[in-house]
Amino acid sequence: MVHLQMRLPSLEQLPPIPELPSGYVLREYKESDLNGLVSVLDRAFDDVEWSPETVRERLIDAPDVKKTYVIVHGDTLVATASARILPEEFPDSGYLHWVGVDPDYRGKELGRAVTLAVLHEFVRLGCKNAVLETQDHRLAAIKVYKKLGFEEHHVHESHLLRWAAIADMLASVNL
Repeated sequence: MVHLQMRLPSLEQLPPIPELPSGYVLREYKESDLNGLVSVLDRAFDDVEWSPETVRERLIDAPDVKKTYVIVHGDTLVATASARILPEEFPDSGYLHWVGVDPDYRGKELGRAVTLAVLHEFVRLGCKNAVLETQDHRLAAIKVYKKLGFEEHHVHESHLLRWAAIADMLASVNL
């Protein structure tokens, strides 16, 4: 199934990165975070298998991934998002990549904070707008993206009906 796409039409007037709850720190990825990053991605995306090799391939060593942010709570990595640039596919856009929050730490606006860190990085990189791809069942993430101004971007004939179903689900679920 083709991933859904969302676009943030402008990176002007982004809200500031919110203050995190006490004990949480937002920072750039460092090498000692590798196993924690594997763990948080594995827990956040149960439909993808993560290993140190796949994290390195898809994020850390990928030439199109410019920066990976993490949120830690004590010694535990609990959230992440990466800034990716794909100029051929998405000119002038930053690509919000692999936003994930450990399920045990959801509900603290960590996904919003790490997403905003990446969006502010896109501004520093000279991007004009942002794009992301997601899946239909990621309702909590879609809700965050919509609150930040991301809009549905229909790039496949299936998207109109899928977005309509998502709107119905969002209206009937309290996330």
